[in-house]
Amino acid sequence: MPIYEFRCKACGEVSALMVSVADKPEAIGCEYCGSNRTVRVISLPSVHLSNLSKVERLDPKYDRMVDSAMASNPAADPDRLINRRGDISKGRRDDQ
Repeated sequence: MPIYEFRCKACGEVSALMVSVADKPEAIGCEYCGSNRTVRVISLPSVHLSNLSKVERLDPKYDRMVDSAMASNPAADPDRLINRRGDISKGRRDDQ
């Protein structure tokens, strides 16, 4: 559902209203002063990015920083626990 914003001509405050796409309101009453003299304003869109798209937008220098940190510190390797576990296809020793 879109959020429509209206600026009051009397007091200048902006009121927001969430309505369905089919019900496009022309004007609403101001929630601050109660005036019916409002005009719809263009507001900034809100965009929510996924974590993957946020990572893709990072500067490549951060990739180099992470790579150098992992090379200089073995505890920084995210796969260290998996590598320490060994081959899991054979099962655990206590599974036999």
